[in-house]
Amino acid sequence: MKNKTSEAVGNIRAAMLVFLIDVNILGLDIIFDFFGWMCLLGAIDILEGTVPGIERIRGFGKVLLWYEIAMVVLNYTGDRIPLYNAVSPYVAIFILCIRMYFMYIILTAIADAGAEQGGEADTLKGIRRSRNRVLLAELAVYFAAAIEGAENIGGWILIPFVLYFLFYIGCILQLSCLKEEVENWEKGQLETAEESAT
Repeated sequence: MKNKTSEAVGNIRAAMLVFLIDVNILGLDIIFDFFGWMCLLGAIDILEGTVPGIERIRGFGKVLLWYEIAMVVLNYTGDRIPLYNAVSPYVAIFILCIRMYFMYIILTAIADAGAEQGGEADTLKGIRRSRNRVLLAELAVYFAAAIEGAENIGGWILIPFVLYFLFYIGCILQLSCLKEEVENWEKGQLETAEESAT
């Protein structure tokens, strides 16, 4: 079985781990976020035949991929580009909006695909709940950073940061459960097909 849904779940989980983990060496995050966007674009390719309409977010995924690649370069050259500092906050807001939309759609899509392919009701409900909590907590984090400034995070402002981290980990764990459930379903389907062929 090529392009299994379990692979798409694995891609989404891997992408979320890449986004979560920061390993900085000499001021550079060596686990580049664009690897995560490559995983998510791969998940879209797998889900395209399973989830109707999923291809509509491929363009957003490509924008986000190229944005992350550009940010790696601009980390070193941004100060030399005219108007970079003036324009970058508006670009960041635009990117945040399409990223949140993208993540909402792809997590919804994987839950829908899982519902058709062996995902348990509690796991699917957990993914949808985690999806909502992660995105709301992320929005709260950005509002807190905008109000207090990213350098002055402390006190009650830490609450959305902690909640975001907990909800994010919860979403990854739910995806791990879904991957196992879908793999078991796919294995059962393969065994049934082999028995029918003999």
